[in-house]
Amino acid sequence: MTEQLPTIVVIGYNRPKSLSRLLGSLIAAQYPEGNVRLVISLDNSGNPEPRKVAEAFDWPHGEKRIIAHPQRLGLRQHVLSCGDLTEQYGDVIILEDDLFVSPFFYDYTSKALQAYADDAGVAGISLYSVQFSQTVDLPFMPVDDGDSHVHFIQMAASWGQAWSRRHWQGFRQWLESNGTDISHIDGIPADIRGWPESSWLKLYTAYIISRDLYFVYPFRSLTTNFGDPGQHFNIASSRFQVPIQQKAVDYKFARREDSLSVYDAYCELLPACIKRRNPLLADYDFTVNLYGSKTCKGLQLTRTNARGLHNFALSMKPMELSILHNIEGEGLALIESADLASASQSQQKAEYDIYRFFYKFPSVRIIFLGVMERLQLLLKRA
Repeated sequence: MTEQLPTIVVIGYNRPKSLSRLLGSLIAAQYPEGNVRLVISLDNSGNPEPRKVAEAFDWPHGEKRIIAHPQRLGLRQHVLSCGDLTEQYGDVIILEDDLFVSPFFYDYTSKALQAYADDAGVAGISLYSVQFSQTVDLPFMPVDDGDSHVHFIQMAASWGQAWSRRHWQGFRQWLESNGTDISHIDGIPADIRGWPESSWLKLYTAYIISRDLYFVYPFRSLTTNFGDPGQHFNIASSRFQVPIQQKAVDYKFARREDSLSVYDAYCELLPACIKRRNPLLADYDFTVNLYGSKTCKGLQLTRTNARGLHNFALSMKPMELSILHNIEGEGLALIESADLASASQSQQKAEYDIYRFFYKFPSVRIIFLGVMERLQLLLKRA
């Protein structure tokens, strides 16, 4: 159990309108009785407007504190400094200024922190519900896990996350001994390795992968992201907008060991979850590679029309359900990686099939508009 109510920490820099919008969603949310602390941490941008917004904001639920950093920290150091507030406050909920919260975000986060307080395999709580795999830029649909409101991914969250003092101390100790060089750590997707040096998130993700830890993710999101222009976005984007919870629910939290919805950093379901539901695969040692973004040796469960030891139809959504329910057909196979490598023509069709599985093929007009948008963005960057 947590010793006190989690402290809300808002991270701001140079977006007063974004900050005002987030604070507006916070004031509209529901909170328990007691001192719900609010910390607004502002990096030095030279723009006085974010601080004016913070100072003018009335917080009736507890102590309000403004931290105005005198020198520019940069995003990584700013987030690290906010995580370090766990030493003073214990549990913290971290919200960057381009987020918007559900009215029930605080209830969910408080209860999730309590539910997994003693689970040494959990390294944090996400408020955001992941709905696409950014490694392959395709939709992500977690497998239903009964009455549990959460699932697990071996990837840290940055669009609304909560840490206990234990969570943060584990990461800080790892960072002190490991440093920022993650080149020797296996299992990190290439796109995460390529994130900029300003990213604290790739370090935290490297930490949880190296220690075989997980983040808790909600099926229904408690935050959404406006994608406002900032350090990592040149133009506003609705790509990261997701539906947020609109009514109160009685949260239930599955034990990680019992969950059927546990994923690695590639958003691939763990083999153990698949074996639990399909005994046909129980005796095989395989890698799950349904998105096709891993370099594998030995047996893999992947997208291909080639014949494997077992073949399943690319038909149900999410893809894993066809395997869990043993739906025979084409599109997915348990196959030796060496056999897959010799079927390059089949792999090209598999790429096309997976696009058609998730999307209707766009019209020529839509393709043209997309190309024009890309060109305009490149010109703007230039």
